Parts: sequence; C-alpha cells; structure tokens
Amino acid sequence: MLSLLRARWRPLVIVWVVAVVIVAARLVATPDVYTSSALLTPLPLEQVEQRAQGGIADASIRGLLSAGHRRDDYAVAASLQSRQLLDAVIEQLDLGPQLFPQRWDEAESKWVESRGGEPTKGQLRRRLARFVDTYYEEFTGLLTIEVHWGDPARAHRVASALVEVADRLLRDAAIGEGERRVAELRREMEQVAFGEVDVFLAEEMTRAISSLTSIRARARYAFRVIDPPVVPDRPSWPPRLLLLLLAGLAVAACEVGVVAGIRLRRERPRGGAARGA
Repeated sequence: MLSLLRARWRPLVIVWVVAVVIVAARLVATPDVYTSSALLTPLPLEQVEQRAQGGIADASIRGLLSAGHRRDDYAVAASLQSRQLLDAVIEQLDLGPQLFPQRWDEAESKWVESRGGEPTKGQLRRRLARFVDTYYEEFTGLLTIEVHWGDPARAHRVASALVEVADRLLRDAAIGEGERRVAELRREMEQVAFGEVDVFLAEEMTRAISSLTSIRARARYAFRVIDPPVVPDRPSWPPRLLLLLLAGLAVAACEVGVVAGIRLRRERPRGGAARGA
C-alpha cells in the first residue's frame, strides 16, 4: 500500500491540489451570510377572560393558540411561526424586492413581467421563512429567533420587526377580544332589570375594563426581550477555513481509497491462481 502511494505520489498530489483549489475558489465566490438573533422569554398572556359558549367564535385567543390546556409560552412560540406574522413583516419592511431581486427592476421601481412578475403572498411568505429560524426550549422556557441574510443591517431590521410585530399582533388580538367582551357586558346591562344580576354584570364590567387597561399599558405583552437583535459584525456562514480543511481531508481519503482498490485488484488474480493450483 505504501509502495503504491510512493509510486503515485505526484499525480495524487496534483489531483489533491487541483481539487482543493477548486473548492477554495467556490468558497471565495460563496456570499457571506449574517445572522441577527434575539433571545426572548414568553410572558403570561393577560386576557379579558370569557367562557366559550358559541364555539370557536367565542373562544379566547389563548385557547385558540394553545389548545386550551397548554401554557401561554406555547402560544407565543406558535405565533412566531404564523403566516400572519410573516405577511405583516413583509408588508411593513417592503421585503418583496429583497426576496425576489431577479423579478424587480430597481431603476424603474416595478416588477418585470417577463421575469415572473409580482410574487404572490404565499411565494413571499415561503421565501422569507427560509431566512428565519425559531427555536423554543421547553425546559428553560427560552425562545430564540434567528434571521440569516446577506446584508447585516437587513438581518437586524427583519429580526427586530419579527419581535415587534409578533408582540403587537398578540396584543391587538387580546385588545379586540377584550373590547368585544366589554361591549357584550354593556348590552347585557342595558337589557337586565334585576338588581342582583345588574350588580354582577357591573362587577364583571369593572374587571373586564381593568384587564383591558392593563393589556394596553404593558410595555411588552407577549414576551420579555432578554437579548435584543443587533447588527452582526461578522458572517456566520460559510466557515471557509473549516470547509476547506474538510474538503482536503475528503479528497485525501478518496485518493487513499482509490489506491487501496488498485492494490486489491492486483492481488485478486494471485489469490485465484493459488486456489486453482
């Protein structure tokens, strides 16, 4: 085996150098990817509670998102992967031209029909989802959002928008639900003439308005930001040196395998001749 390697060392080295140079050129041409991340911890979703009596239409947003029997952090984690959130972020930051640059004419500021035209909401949403990763650690209760983008400033803006828009959407849903609850209680108070029932409804109205005020006043409704998104100062991908080392090792292993195969092929006829004798 060693004699074969020594006998063929020149072509082996040439092949190894050529392969490593090709890989190095490919890695140099690969664009950098920057990652902006945020570390969050979900908060209890304060609600103007209402017992469901009419099916889904009357169920609370907490019950809809967390199946009615899980903790609120599951609801927050689920909301960060929702279509509604991605659509809202795309619209707020006008990410269409960045997600589909090949279809966008920067000089004319319009979509080019010959290149596919304006993408649909579904296409935009699916493209943005490729750049976003969300992790929820059930044991620690920590929620991580990572946005991977070729532009570090854009990665930071998208990550910040995901945090802000997700919190706003959940707050708006709770406020809308609370306002409907207060309106229902007000209508019931106008129709009820019994004293004790009227007092009960007044107490319910007071609690509902108090909860609604608290929801509006909270600085953060859905989660507390432990580590906010920042503009990354270095790329997270590709790890060029590591990939180059792995490529060099892989080429060397393939060459050793080829030499070993040649050695085995040479020894087979000898073994067959010995058995025949």
